[in-house]
Amino acid sequence: MKKGLLTIILIFFLTNIIVSNEKDSLMQVYLSDASAQDKVLALLKLSNLQKNTDSYTSIDNAIKAIEIAEKIPDKVYLIRSYSKLGILYKDLDSMDKALESYLKGLEIAKETNNIVWQSNLLNSLGSAYIQYGQNKIALKYFKQAYELALKQNDSTGISNVLNNIGVVFWRKNEIDSSFKYIHESMLISRNLKDSVGLISSFNNLGMLQAELGNSKRALGYFNQALRFAEILDDKWETANILNNLSQLNLDLGNLEKVESDLKKAVEISIAIKSSLLESDSYRNLSNYYSRIEDYQKSLEYYKKYSELNMKLVNEETSEKIANLEKDFELRSKDRNLEKLSEANQIQYYLILLLASSLVLVGILIFIYFRKYTENKRLTEELKKKNTDLERFSEERNKFFTLISHDLKAPIYNISNLSNLMKMYSYDMSKDEQDTTLDQLNISSKQLLTLVDNILLWAKTQIGNMENNPEPLHVNAVIAESIDILRSNAAEKNITLLNKSDRTNDIHISADYNLLSTSIRNLLTNAIKFSHENQEVIISTKLAENQIKIEVTDTGVGISKEMQEEIRKGNASTTLGTNNEKGSGLGLRITKEFIEMNEGKITLESQEGVGTTFSIIFPYK
Repeated sequence: MKKGLLTIILIFFLTNIIVSNEKDSLMQVYLSDASAQDKVLALLKLSNLQKNTDSYTSIDNAIKAIEIAEKIPDKVYLIRSYSKLGILYKDLDSMDKALESYLKGLEIAKETNNIVWQSNLLNSLGSAYIQYGQNKIALKYFKQAYELALKQNDSTGISNVLNNIGVVFWRKNEIDSSFKYIHESMLISRNLKDSVGLISSFNNLGMLQAELGNSKRALGYFNQALRFAEILDDKWETANILNNLSQLNLDLGNLEKVESDLKKAVEISIAIKSSLLESDSYRNLSNYYSRIEDYQKSLEYYKKYSELNMKLVNEETSEKIANLEKDFELRSKDRNLEKLSEANQIQYYLILLLASSLVLVGILIFIYFRKYTENKRLTEELKKKNTDLERFSEERNKFFTLISHDLKAPIYNISNLSNLMKMYSYDMSKDEQDTTLDQLNISSKQLLTLVDNILLWAKTQIGNMENNPEPLHVNAVIAESIDILRSNAAEKNITLLNKSDRTNDIHISADYNLLSTSIRNLLTNAIKFSHENQEVIISTKLAENQIKIEVTDTGVGISKEMQEEIRKGNASTTLGTNNEKGSGLGLRITKEFIEMNEGKITLESQEGVGTTFSIIFPYK
């Protein structure tokens, strides 16, 4: 037993030494006076060796290979480099960058009529679109790849495409068709002794058999896939198969190796920086510990799964917003090109008219200048409208971004926390239950405040906000606002002090709802950015035919850059001193409401000292 263990350790160290020496040799080729072709091949092989241990260095080396390959006449080196970069990004779950790399490689393959690489890259594009859930688009690419591979009699390419087509049919819940394609792919890979192809086919067949309830066959396929993945040291596939195998063993009640397999999957996922695989492992570990009634660990891993899954959702949302922005920019460019084409056509016809008759030169010149003046006026108007449209579009995109982050977060927290209470309340202590309920209460308040502000902002944008000025007793409105927010302040042990001028019976003409909402927004903001046990002071002053309402805190203060953004009316998300969420819409709404009532709002702040917002109305 000891000899066997020593042999394994010795093999492990010798393998590491060999790999390390190979990496050093490849780096020497890159740094030497070798040909550009040899340097590209060395960088690609080095990138492949590094992908399981240092993903970002692996990507850097693939990018270096692209830079060198761009100068090589034979474009197959450039195609290979883009394909490798796409694979590396796909393993890191950066699907947008993977697609971009595959498309660049495919474009060059088409330009150089390289059929084999066209087939390979079309297959890779289809795989990426499967990850996006775009089965129809994926199937289109796979069919194109299959036709090209068939034309070239490329058995490996045919096998890969058939396997991927099987995955598409599986996602469409057409199990029989899926099994037919994947099984045929496996037979071709077995004849070719293609270990890489067998890993994917065996893993997919295992998933299919598990879904059909054929557990014994599923275990056999998973174990074969795992054996090949470990032989090839394919970390991503190893972690993926361990997750699938553990899920099946959990369902069957075979719990002996589940914990060790899943912890190994977590370790690999972290090493190769695959958040998706790491998230799956945490979810399975939570289910495992729940199965053996270790609810504390089950809750711990469920929280890890929830946090990581939330991060993945946010990244996906950001990618979607970025894609929308790119689409808008492309549409804008198309419209501008159309306008330019029309302008050139008009100018062309004018020149023809001028050349056709010298008799009408004077009249045509007059018409031309009149037309030019009119076009100039219309162009200026069009520019102004385009500027307004771009500003509106920018505000709209900012608004959507705010919603995607700030509206989703409290809803997600409420869903998760309520789910935790439902699943584990009987195993929670009284303190844990109280803490969870407090978090639910905070998230629901954040959601209510954000929804209120969104509805108010929407009303102002469509001109549906009522404004009914009436004589108001300022001190009474302030007192009511303080009473409403006293419980919010109490959560941070913050004192709300009313130092209004009580010697004068101050009245102003304003809409009650707009004024009270504005005061509450400023008080809420002051509470948010004040530390525990501090004071927030609201006061009124009457001077020089003006009534000034001031809200002062001694909290974190606002940077000069952020002050300028606030004065411009730009909303932005900022966390409070207790990590309170906020969209920044409150200040924007307050500014608009006060201006609707012939008032203005000013800001004075110093970082680390505090902030004072002032509402100023003319006093008649």
